[in-house]
Amino acid sequence: MKQPVRIYYIDWLRVLAMIAIFFYHCDRFFDFRDWHVKNDVSSLLSGLHTAFFVHWMMPLFFVISGASAYFALKSRTAGGYVKERFVRILLPFLILGPVVTSPPQIYLDRLTHSQFTGNFFTFFPSYFHGFAEFGGNFAWHGMHLWYLLYLFIFSMIALPVILPGKATGRSLLSVSARLFEHPLALFLLFLPLSAVDILIDYLGMGFSRATGGWSFLSYFPLFIYGYLIFSNALILETVRKYATIALIAAVSLSAYDLFMRFGVKPTVYYGEPVYIFNMITRGCRAWCWIIAILGFGRRFLNFNNPFLKYANESVLPFYILHQLIILLIGFYVVGLNLSIPGKYLLIATFSFSMIIILYHFLIRPTPLLRFLFGLRRFKQPA
Repeated sequence: MKQPVRIYYIDWLRVLAMIAIFFYHCDRFFDFRDWHVKNDVSSLLSGLHTAFFVHWMMPLFFVISGASAYFALKSRTAGGYVKERFVRILLPFLILGPVVTSPPQIYLDRLTHSQFTGNFFTFFPSYFHGFAEFGGNFAWHGMHLWYLLYLFIFSMIALPVILPGKATGRSLLSVSARLFEHPLALFLLFLPLSAVDILIDYLGMGFSRATGGWSFLSYFPLFIYGYLIFSNALILETVRKYATIALIAAVSLSAYDLFMRFGVKPTVYYGEPVYIFNMITRGCRAWCWIIAILGFGRRFLNFNNPFLKYANESVLPFYILHQLIILLIGFYVVGLNLSIPGKYLLIATFSFSMIIILYHFLIRPTPLLRFLFGLRRFKQPA
């Protein structure tokens, strides 16, 4: 199979999305929602920041993941694709998620919520008693590493429709992508996202949005959309052409949501006209952000440099480490007699530095750790 031409703006967007997730989690100590560790005082600015990032952050990650699946299958057989996904996504989740990065996070959660007293070593045996969702401690989903689990499942479920045919070289999904070349058809792809959100609440499954503000059922269409967009050059051109319109719509809908949530009507009940409108605009808002980000990324970020190569490789280890490091540092920082901006700056600076040090000096040069963190073999520079 021919090696596909690399589209660098996808790499840039992956790196920038990871940076957004990092700053988002650094601010979770200070917003109005419960988290594993909280500051004793909340901040409206932090609440606005984290609520805004939920609009597009993880949806962008899954769209990029769908695009990556498209490019991966251009140079791999079905067997090679499954093997690559297993080694680079599922194994890091299984090895590092539930039993390495999760126990300290659950310990801090139980400690700060007055559900346990004592040190980590006395807590650890009880970590395996019951599932965290049902009053126990075991985080089978790997805490923030649920993304890797979802991504692997989506990659396998979608394989029959994203695998290119031997005769045509095109998949069922890429063939059907022509139906969405028209701008209106492309923009209307938000409707399944809105419908899923309403269904989730109707079924009483609103708790499932604990994964980045969106449910499992919402992320799968976004993964499919990422593949669909990049499998069709005309759709990509439509995305580029209508990025400005999408941005205006996205900013307007986000401003409306934040104004309603933090000002006019913070609580909306199922079935209310305002609820229906909010759910419809929620899907539309996310999809407009995606089109805008992809469109402007294509215009301004399609270039390569040494920093991008280094940063793009570090994204997965950075993602695996970031929430654990942030919580460990934040646990001590929130108790200091400092302002919220001062605490945020300390948490972000020390957490970022620690993650980069661990990656650069420990994970990156060590073959076993590279394997455990889903990286390919290290190639010495010529």
